[in-house]
Amino acid sequence: MQLKAPILFITSMAFCFMAHAQSNWETAMNKDDIIVYTRDEEHSDFKSFKAITEVKGTLNEVIKVLKDADNYQAWYGFTKTSKVLKEEKNVQYNYVETIFPWPFSNRDMVYKMSINKLNSRELLISLEGIPDFIPKKNGITRMQKAKGTLLLKSIIDKVEVTYQFHSEPGDTVPVWLANNSIAELPFKTLSGLKKILEKNK
Repeated sequence: MQLKAPILFITSMAFCFMAHAQSNWETAMNKDDIIVYTRDEEHSDFKSFKAITEVKGTLNEVIKVLKDADNYQAWYGFTKTSKVLKEEKNVQYNYVETIFPWPFSNRDMVYKMSINKLNSRELLISLEGIPDFIPKKNGITRMQKAKGTLLLKSIIDKVEVTYQFHSEPGDTVPVWLANNSIAELPFKTLSGLKKILEKNK
């Protein structure tokens, strides 16, 4: 009976530590009404990001752009080529080649994009990297881990977009370089999303 209190205390402390670690976001960029946060991940050397902004449009208009993976290179940050490979109900598989600076090779991945309606005003898009969906391409490094979400909330004539993601770019890319430049991708992506929605009006 005497052991219950220490065990309960240790369990509570462990839970509090985990909750704190999972919410330890730090502001990495705040520009053009786009805020990008980053944080360390427990089982990875590479940081994750969370970016938040508001775009003009409706949920349907935002979803239409996000599903048009054949044209990601027009607005999605650092995208060289992209293509819809397969479509199912509320799910599609998109190939994306991401530009990396010299002397590193570009990275690619097939992403399973699942669209889930949470309620009349919210949609959750889940992104999961499927590295073995297609054969590897010469001269391009296939990423092995990539996972994230896009949470869309309708607010009158705007949509709040929360883009959260974690990936590991594979060998040869220094951890310090990837972590120092991680905020650029979500910033360019959400900035591009704003512009493409305005262009489509």
